[in-house]
Amino acid sequence: MKQSKALQQDFTKQLAKLKLVADQLPAAIIVHCVVDLHVVYMNQPAMDAFGIEEHQISELNKEGNQASYFNTIERVDYIQQIHCLIQQNTEDMVCYFQQIRNQRSLAWLLFVSNTKVFYRNSTGEATYLITTSNNLEQVQHFSPKIVRMVDEMSFLQANNPLFLKLTKREKEVLRCIALGMNSGEISNSLFISPATVDTHRRNLRSKLCLKNNYDTVRFAQAYNLV
Repeated sequence: MKQSKALQQDFTKQLAKLKLVADQLPAAIIVHCVVDLHVVYMNQPAMDAFGIEEHQISELNKEGNQASYFNTIERVDYIQQIHCLIQQNTEDMVCYFQQIRNQRSLAWLLFVSNTKVFYRNSTGEATYLITTSNNLEQVQHFSPKIVRMVDEMSFLQANNPLFLKLTKREKEVLRCIALGMNSGEISNSLFISPATVDTHRRNLRSKLCLKNNYDTVRFAQAYNLV
C-alpha cells in the first residue's frame, strides 16, 4: 500500500514537470493510463485540437463517445498497435495517423501521432503512456508522397458513407471498369448479362456521384479494388 502510494506520488511529480512546459511545446500532448487508455492529462494544444475545455476531458474517456471524437475504423488498428507496445514492454514507440473531430467546428483533422511509455511501476511494467501529435494540415512542406497520402485519407473520410452503400456485385463491376474493361468484357468476366452490367454502371454513377472515368479509377484505387 505504501509502495503504491509512493509510486503514485512519484508519477504525480513527473506529470507536474511535464505540465510546466507542455503548453509551450509545438505538439498536442496526451498522457493515458495503461489500464483502459483513459486520458489523465492533455496540454492546451491537444484540447484546442479536440475543441474542448479541461472539464470536458472526462467526456472523451467515455467509450460511448469515441465515435464523436475519433475515426472508429482506423482507431481499432492503432489501439491494437498500442496494446502490442504495452505487452512487449519496450522503450519503442508506435507511430500512426489518426483523424480526430474538433467539437467546435465539427471538422475532421488529420494528425501524425507517436505513443510510448511515460511511466513504469517498481517492477518495470508500463502504467502510463504519452502521446504526441502534430496536425498535418499545419505543416508547410510535404514530400509528394505524403501529399498523396493525406489527399487519399481525406478522400476516404469524405466518401466512406457512399462506398459503404455499394453491394458486393457493384464493387466487382467498379473494379472491372477501373481496369478498363468494357460492358461485354465485364459481362463475360462476372457471368452476368450486358444489360445487368449497364444497370450496375448507372447505379455506380448515381451512388458514388461519378462524373468521369477518373473518378471511377480513384474510388477503386482508394479502396484497394485494383
